[in-house]
Amino acid sequence: MKPLTFSGVLLINILVSVWIGYQLDQWLHTLPLFVMAGLMYSVIGSIYLLIRKDKKHE
Repeated sequence: MKPLTFSGVLLINILVSVWIGYQLDQWLHTLPLFVMAGLMYSVIGSIYLLIRKDKKHE
């Protein structure tokens, strides 16, 4: 995966998951639990996609 493509995918994943987590936290009146969970999910998921795509190209 090209570096620019990966950074775009990572940015979009982070923004979407943080926004969804923020909305859930407001709706459920919780601490930033869902924001942090969404952030971790998007970073780990993006790294997983990067590794998976890299192994396909070998």
